[in-house]
Amino acid sequence: MFPIKTYVPLLMYAIFVGTLIGIIGIGGGVLLLPFLLYLNFTIQQAVAVTLFLSAVPNTLPALYMYYKEGFFLIKPSIVTALGTIIGVIIGGYVGSNELIPKIYIYRFYTAFLLILSIYMFFYYC
Repeated sequence: MFPIKTYVPLLMYAIFVGTLIGIIGIGGGVLLLPFLLYLNFTIQQAVAVTLFLSAVPNTLPALYMYYKEGFFLIKPSIVTALGTIIGVIIGGYVGSNELIPKIYIYRFYTAFLLILSIYMFFYYC
């Protein structure tokens, strides 16, 4: 159980993350997971929270707005959903059973964000 004082900064940051999700569509895990780790969640707890959020509350309101404006592409979304369902099953099993040491998960996540950030900076800026 986390102390009540943890919930206030978590709520404030979650509002910020939700705003960014609606604007740029980036997954809550990329934005929220580091903050959860900062609040002393374990990697498994942080992943579980971000998975819960990506199930519905982070997606449906913004998805509806993009759909309403004609930006939602159904077929590519279905293909992507099928692929991610398979990947999430594999990743959920590996992560929840601690088949990969935590240090490697942290390193992979950090390297992934760094590479992605460099790519985005030079390709789009």
